[in-house]
Amino acid sequence: METKLNSEETSFIDFKAVLNSAISKWYLFVLGSIIALTAAYLINRYTIPKYEITSSVLVSGNAAGGTSAAALLYGNELYKGTQGLTNESILLKTKTLAYKTLAKLDFQVSYYIQGNVKLLEAYQGDSPIRVEFDSTSTNIPYNLRFNVKLIDTDNYALNTENANWSTALNGKSFAFGESYKINDFNFSITLLKEESFQGNEIFFELNELNDLAKKYASALSVAPYGGDASALNLTLIGSTPKKDVDYLNAHMETYRLNNLAIKNADANNTLDFIDVQLQQISDSLSFIESRLEEFKERNAAVDLGAEGSRIAGEIQTLEQSKAELLMTSRYYDYLSNYLSTENSNEQIQAPATLGISDPILNTLVSQLITLQNELNVAANNPGQNNPALQLKRQQLNEVRASLRENLSSLKSANELTQRNLNQRISVAAAELRKLPSSQRELINIQRLYNLSENLYVLLMEKRAEVGIAKAANTSDITILREASVNNQIAPKTLQNYGIALMLGLGLPLAFVFIKELMNNKIHTVEDIAKYTSLPLLGMVGHNTKDDNLIANLSPKSAMAEAFRTVRSNLRYMTSMDEGNPEEGKIIVITSSISGEGKTFSAKNLAYIISISGERTLLVNADMRKPNNNSDLGVNSSNGLSNYLAGYTSLEDVLCTTIQENLHVLPSGDIPPNPSELLLSKRMTDLIVELKNRYDYIVIDTPPVGLLSDGLELMQISNANVFMVRQDYTIKDFLINIQLQIESGKIKNTAVLFNDVDYKKLRYGYGYGYGYGYGYYAEDNETKPWWKRIL
Repeated sequence: METKLNSEETSFIDFKAVLNSAISKWYLFVLGSIIALTAAYLINRYTIPKYEITSSVLVSGNAAGGTSAAALLYGNELYKGTQGLTNESILLKTKTLAYKTLAKLDFQVSYYIQGNVKLLEAYQGDSPIRVEFDSTSTNIPYNLRFNVKLIDTDNYALNTENANWSTALNGKSFAFGESYKINDFNFSITLLKEESFQGNEIFFELNELNDLAKKYASALSVAPYGGDASALNLTLIGSTPKKDVDYLNAHMETYRLNNLAIKNADANNTLDFIDVQLQQISDSLSFIESRLEEFKERNAAVDLGAEGSRIAGEIQTLEQSKAELLMTSRYYDYLSNYLSTENSNEQIQAPATLGISDPILNTLVSQLITLQNELNVAANNPGQNNPALQLKRQQLNEVRASLRENLSSLKSANELTQRNLNQRISVAAAELRKLPSSQRELINIQRLYNLSENLYVLLMEKRAEVGIAKAANTSDITILREASVNNQIAPKTLQNYGIALMLGLGLPLAFVFIKELMNNKIHTVEDIAKYTSLPLLGMVGHNTKDDNLIANLSPKSAMAEAFRTVRSNLRYMTSMDEGNPEEGKIIVITSSISGEGKTFSAKNLAYIISISGERTLLVNADMRKPNNNSDLGVNSSNGLSNYLAGYTSLEDVLCTTIQENLHVLPSGDIPPNPSELLLSKRMTDLIVELKNRYDYIVIDTPPVGLLSDGLELMQISNANVFMVRQDYTIKDFLINIQLQIESGKIKNTAVLFNDVDYKKLRYGYGYGYGYGYGYYAEDNETKPWWKRIL
């Protein structure tokens, strides 16, 4: 009996179909996983490992530019300024600092061991040789890799890919431990581990420190420690962890000492300034001491008296104030000269060094110091962008201009105060002139002596303060954590295997998904139900035999059983017809296009009906493509076209077959007008005659998707069989048939699902068989292996 499937709502992608297809292609997932995991294994085994080296430093002061000037500027807390971490990060990544670090390390020669696959760097004790060379040589082959070939335990040979050096080294042997000069390059090689040469190639490469400094400066990553901590994390990634650990430790020490050197340089500059002033005052003081001694020798009994002492004290007080103004004036001159020097790299001395406490001047000098430090750090870092540098320089020029204006005002005020003091000193001097000459001379000498002595003592106190600060000076940099290997970042074994497994499973799944997404062919019974309301007449599997006729197969074969089921369902369909029950039943077999198994099914269906005892006729109505009926024992060239054209009688075209109750009406010669012949009155009369002679007339029609002939024949049939071939029939063809049904042009039609692979269906029947078709000869060709997989 016929089976009717309910339609399901169609969706953009049928995930059940994807899952079913994925299950059916399990071998793709297994193969993909094996390939991907093998690739991951090779990557893990043969990739040169890379490690992440980390360390941390604490920045507790103005590490970048020194702190003495800023500290003196704001009071007596020497060398305790603050500085943001941004400049420190830049300073750590500068080529200059990297060069200082490399100068302390033995990194000028790199050694490599080439195994079967990997080229690994051998560091320190792992190196089988040691290369020493004269760094003053005029022709040092930097960045060239030399291969050391062991001749014996005492001798070796060298070669390289560079043409000039290869020519110079070709055919020469060298002794270990001996010095040689090749192309003005002096070198010697010492053998350390002979066994390392066994099965390996040994290389060395000379490194130019400037290039090496660029490499390490760019490879170093510096980031804030986190939170509010004034600390930095240093990270270096490389393939030689012991070497990178040594570099990072040395670099932190270089950074610490560099900070201390900057602070000591500031203190030394301050001492130098004070020493110049002391030298000048010391000379004046010595001269005045000599004059005072001479005066006392000549005038031992001279006494100033009360009036003289008063005048002398007043003049001394005024002169002390004047001396302080003179010292301030000298600083103003020093600062003016400093500002007049363009692009001076010398660190400026703060006003507080000499007790100058003008707030505006202090603020401007502080800004000048900060901007100079930032520019000095940025200038050593090529990564700084030009707009930022230009902005800093513009700000520095503005501060310089403001300082010049402020100095001009301060100098004017200083000169005015000095003139006032000079007037007061002149008044006191006038009173002094009233005293005896010996007293006047003594007062003048003591006045000059006391003035110089007070200035000398003041400067000595300042010098002692700076000296004490320098002696107690420590670096603002503290190494929180020495360098260590944090983790291996490449290859990541577990991650690679995980990614490989995901790719091994994901790519086949994506392939199945895309294939299903792009698939426009009928694949399952559910697909038929989605696109048409036609009932399912039956399913015929794939034929694995070379023969396409059931007669040559076992009567109990699955193929024969499938057609028996179709025969039963057709009898049910034709029994529902209200026509004359005595007349023969017409069964039309059609399809959308060629290649869907229409002819094969018509031939076998007619055969299976005939063996049940019914008189059966197989009509080959596809006159455009004559069929071969030799397997039924029919070889006549005359047929339907000849009869309809009136060239022969019906008896001449009806052929007997190897089966007793089965006759065949061949298609005959190919006519020029097959459609007109099928629509002729002679064809109508033929159908009437055949219905009287036979119980079942099975008509093999042209494809209805290409021609209208089949549709005309379907109008007069008792049952229509529409062929759908699995993974061959296009879904749009079923939609077109459905439109024909809805328009009433087709009735009493059912679908025969052909060439079914039951393993591909979503529900199993357990038959495990199938069959082929025979409309085109090329359809019987064996598929290539890749098509069978897909």
